[in-house]
Amino acid sequence: MSATADPLLSADQRELVDGLAALCDRHLSDELLADLDARGEYPHVVMDALVEGGWSSLPVSQEAGGAGVSAGDLAVVHEELARHSLVVSQAYFSLWVLGAEAIGRLGTPQQREHWLPAIAERGANVAFALTEPGSGSDAAALSTKAVSDGDEFVVSGQKVFITGAAVADTIVTAVRTSSADRKQEGITLLMIDPTLPGVTFRKLSKIGIRALDLCEVFFEDVRVSGDAVLGEVDKGWDAILPGLAMERLFLSALSVGALRDLVERCSEHALMRTAFGKPLASHQLIADKIIEMKVAVDRCRGLVKQAAAMVDLSHPDAVTAASVAKLEATRSYVSACREAIQVFGGYGFTDEYAVSRHYRDCKYLEIGGGSSEIQKIVIGRSMGFRL
Repeated sequence: MSATADPLLSADQRELVDGLAALCDRHLSDELLADLDARGEYPHVVMDALVEGGWSSLPVSQEAGGAGVSAGDLAVVHEELARHSLVVSQAYFSLWVLGAEAIGRLGTPQQREHWLPAIAERGANVAFALTEPGSGSDAAALSTKAVSDGDEFVVSGQKVFITGAAVADTIVTAVRTSSADRKQEGITLLMIDPTLPGVTFRKLSKIGIRALDLCEVFFEDVRVSGDAVLGEVDKGWDAILPGLAMERLFLSALSVGALRDLVERCSEHALMRTAFGKPLASHQLIADKIIEMKVAVDRCRGLVKQAAAMVDLSHPDAVTAASVAKLEATRSYVSACREAIQVFGGYGFTDEYAVSRHYRDCKYLEIGGGSSEIQKIVIGRSMGFRL
């Protein structure tokens, strides 16, 4: 067993981990991931293999034909996927897990009947469009409008930093359908077909996670059927909030998995590479860096497990627990990436070693799904602080 492996997995979770590891070993390699990163190409082959293996069915309820596994099990899946590829794990989360959760919770019978089997059986991609140029962390300040026109809505506006929009089959889009005293009111979620006239994209050039697109999405008088409303009209903000704990939980699990990969790569390098007549691992300053990474894995996994248990129990403090896990796991991973470059020295500064990709990829986790500063506000408010 790897020094970073979870020794407390259940038998079912061990089966999930072993199955994912076997699939990733068949379909993923450092060479492939480096090539996809260099070309900014979506990992279609790997995602198709996950669909064929039934992995896209895990977040879909049993009633809709999926496996309906727990948040705890999904956290294990995200960790293992990220140990092999952060970008694949992010795509799994952003385009399948989030969509299955939202549609399963908010969808009409017709929406659930169409989209949930599509995710489970075909790996249909569901992107989310919330952030706008003028509303990032202050997401409720969005201004994209949807004006009712008979049995349709006419949507106009712009979204930014939308993960997977270029490969999406539908985009769950937060729009403003009415004015109210509170900015959180009057927001509606629409499932918008990205092929509709008036929908255009611009892929953003970014430093990391290059194989999964991040887009600006423009809506110019896009006519959307009234049947595309997900949840209730004007109640979209309240519909978004329950998904936050799950989002932050799984981003935490991603960080733990990616951190495990760093520990394993740094350990192997430090044991093989020699300096001053002995392995790097025998130099205390180098060993200290890798040991701290290992400690971070165990510490952060414990926070993930606690948050997952609370999500599964629908505990009222699950959102706070998920924020604690995300804050600590993401900053631990980012810190470890910096130290990993030090362990590899000049080699770590080249694109020929995967640690350099980790260094470029890691930072988004402290921003997406609520920045670290937002997590601290959530935690502080749970402690009674007026923030």
